[in-house]
Amino acid sequence: MRFVSQNLVRVSVSDKKVMKALSLAFAVKALYVSSALNNGSYNHIAKTFHIGRTSAKEMINTLQSLGLIRRVGNRIIFLQFRQRGEGIKNVPIQDYSDVDLTNLKQVEYYLRLQGVYIKQSQIDYAANVQKRIANPSSCKELRAMKRKAKNMAHWSGEADTGQAVCTVMKSSGLKRNSAIRLLKWGEDMKLLEKEKRFTQLFAAVGSNPADLLGKRTRGMFFVWHGLTFLVQPSILSFKKGEVNAYN
Repeated sequence: MRFVSQNLVRVSVSDKKVMKALSLAFAVKALYVSSALNNGSYNHIAKTFHIGRTSAKEMINTLQSLGLIRRVGNRIIFLQFRQRGEGIKNVPIQDYSDVDLTNLKQVEYYLRLQGVYIKQSQIDYAANVQKRIANPSSCKELRAMKRKAKNMAHWSGEADTGQAVCTVMKSSGLKRNSAIRLLKWGEDMKLLEKEKRFTQLFAAVGSNPADLLGKRTRGMFFVWHGLTFLVQPSILSFKKGEVNAYN
């Protein structure tokens, strides 16, 4: 597979039951060219993916309720992760060749990371539009960027591509510690690189750190051994693919 529905991933990360079922569907579609299991018994699924028979049954029932599978006798056909319709965006995903597709926990991690990947593409896109509005190369480009900005009415961030942990939590559907472990897993799998941003500020005694960089600067200030530092959201650089969530 090369593409998935952006909406399917973003909605599913907040539902553990659905995400587990999608992990099974993704694994089957990635493993088998036919996107099908000729032996669709729960026992066979459980044995293949190292899960319990009850879990296999629940996942298949969930996928059936979502319209993502079709039964033909004992054969189960897993349907496309793409969606069709006005406003539907199908986005390219990262290379999953190093993911153990028979380990559904690892597949689920991969899918949740794609949610973060999609969010990062939106951040990059919005930040780029804002920067080009602030410094356009021509009047034509300024008008074009302002038209694009109208489609991002929900965007309230700065022209900065960092992604805070709270944003990773929301886009992955995980709690804080799990979201941090997800990013570490992504680094270990070489699916992303994370650049931490710590900046030491040289301020006059008694000055307000926020005044040094402007009130709209993203980040948090802290003092250590009498020195003031600015910690900004880490820059997440995703590898092996390119998602453009708006175009």
